[in-house]
Amino acid sequence: MENDDDRSQLPVYERGMGIPLGLDMAEPKPTGEMSEKNLVKVASILRPKNEWESQQRFYYDKSNKRRYYKVDCISYDGKIVIEYEGPNHYIDVWKSLRDDARKQYFISAGYTFFRWPYYLQLTKSVAEHYFGPIDDKLYSEAIQETYGVSSEESILACGFHSTKNTPSNFTYLGIERFLSELHKLPEVVGEQVSESLRRYSRDIGDKNLVLGTDERVHALISELDTSKNFSGFYARKH
Repeated sequence: MENDDDRSQLPVYERGMGIPLGLDMAEPKPTGEMSEKNLVKVASILRPKNEWESQQRFYYDKSNKRRYYKVDCISYDGKIVIEYEGPNHYIDVWKSLRDDARKQYFISAGYTFFRWPYYLQLTKSVAEHYFGPIDDKLYSEAIQETYGVSSEESILACGFHSTKNTPSNFTYLGIERFLSELHKLPEVVGEQVSESLRRYSRDIGDKNLVLGTDERVHALISELDTSKNFSGFYARKH
């Protein structure tokens, strides 16, 4: 798991999940979040017919054993690869180019290749986007294992809650990947991500510090219907 978060500069939040001080603690709240480690656990629960492994090496240059791809989550029998992509995959242009080469390598080898962005959480529609139709019992087991809650409404919402690695830090390749992902992922992802950015920008008081200067990213907030009741747990108050 790649995690470059520095939450020490956010004194209004408790450490860990970034729960706002003063929150009614009687409300259900998540105690975990999606991560590289949890990705393998979730895959094993939601798609039990396949065997899942992590940290598997694939040597793409047979003449040099130091040149390999290490896979975060793979099913050999299902021919599926899921890569958990932390902030560095959006803020480093060279890593972005390497990611594209990695994707092509596995696709050429006959694998279905997925990326799991670090701002993504396990909503029901997200689970089905990656793993196909999901039995409600298995989904409940997965979110209980990941978040310690029993309902989708109580899991951590997709988005940026306290990390400093928001779109303002992304390279031009990172921005393009981010916007492309939002277009391809289930609609709820874009809604929750936009709402999290709206709250973050409001609390910081400077949209550019959170969003950057790309007008397409700013449009995520300006075009958001704020009267809508967004599901999921947000670390910042409404």
